[in-house]
Amino acid sequence: MLATFLTPYLLYGFSFLFDRVPPLNDVLLYGYWLQQMQLGEPLFGLTQDFVYPYPSLLPMWLAQVLGGPAGILVGWTTLIALLNTLAIGILTSWGRGGRGPMMAGVFWVTFLLLLGPSGIGRIDAVAAAVSVFGLAALARERIALAVALFSFGAWIKIWPFALAVSKFVADKRKQVIALTALASTVAVLIFAMAAGANDSLFSFVFKQGNRGIQVESPIAMIWIWAAKLGAHDTGIYYDREIITNQVFGPMVDLFAQLMTPIMFAALGITVWLGYRAKKAGTPGNTVFAVMAFTAVLDLIVFNKVGSPQFMAWLAVPMMALIIYEVPRLRIPVVGLLILAATTNLIYPVFYIDLMGLGDLSVGLLTIRNVLLIAMLVYANLRLSELTRK
Repeated sequence: MLATFLTPYLLYGFSFLFDRVPPLNDVLLYGYWLQQMQLGEPLFGLTQDFVYPYPSLLPMWLAQVLGGPAGILVGWTTLIALLNTLAIGILTSWGRGGRGPMMAGVFWVTFLLLLGPSGIGRIDAVAAAVSVFGLAALARERIALAVALFSFGAWIKIWPFALAVSKFVADKRKQVIALTALASTVAVLIFAMAAGANDSLFSFVFKQGNRGIQVESPIAMIWIWAAKLGAHDTGIYYDREIITNQVFGPMVDLFAQLMTPIMFAALGITVWLGYRAKKAGTPGNTVFAVMAFTAVLDLIVFNKVGSPQFMAWLAVPMMALIIYEVPRLRIPVVGLLILAATTNLIYPVFYIDLMGLGDLSVGLLTIRNVLLIAMLVYANLRLSELTRK
């Protein structure tokens, strides 16, 4: 538990080594957004367009309160430390649990240390912690609570919905799962309406849908390598509206529009394989864990956004695979640890080099993205194996 609590503080200290690429810069942006609302700006995600669902404001506000005079960076680090420690503590019964939960906790801490500051310095860290709470509830067969946590996590950062869908496919209690997810969503919407929400309530969907291709996404490698090899009118630019680096070049806009429907098509295949695996008689926990791992990889590999914190999403289904003791985990465990380490080297260590298309950084990014694709292929093969009686 001590290692879980201290890890965010170690990463917080490490982040100060990179003054040109501050890894916790997004947290400072959270503080700016809160300040704007305190000065009378419309509420983000409710009455003003926002890049995140409005419940994400809650952890931002908590971090500001926890930080107090020390500032939101300290508050955010403390919030993540507390959430992670509480989640792992409950999951492992405070060190008295079985081997599976204990090994999952060890993996989580190791993964975060390798991933670096981006693993704690974004809103995704809160969604991951909430999802680990959901895993702890599943381990105790508290299905409704687990699905409610996954659903709430999805209203902080959308990806935990893949966990809820995977549980729906894998479990016989589909009515309970569906009603719980619906009730959770209705509760979030009712609160929003009571707070005076307008059409900005769903602005996070359109904000993400209209953006270009981020430099670290797997699909961006087409233009990264084209620019590296000297292609005309191809390269990297900084989008001031989205506040991120994206690629430009021939057919970028077309591919940016295609990636979202391709991603959902991939998710559809994963759901189909999950149903077949369950129908073939595979235990529900195994179907859930393998399907969740595959679905989250779908959300990353086919995403036009490739932010480093996305790698933290993968730790949660990997923990489920460990908890339920799904066999043959050496490849995915080692693969994810390598993904975490290479992502940390890309951002923040060699990020400035990447902006200049340096050999080392482009090579690291290529290795990381090829490994992501290889992990997706591996996950689909594992899920397909489960469809055979």
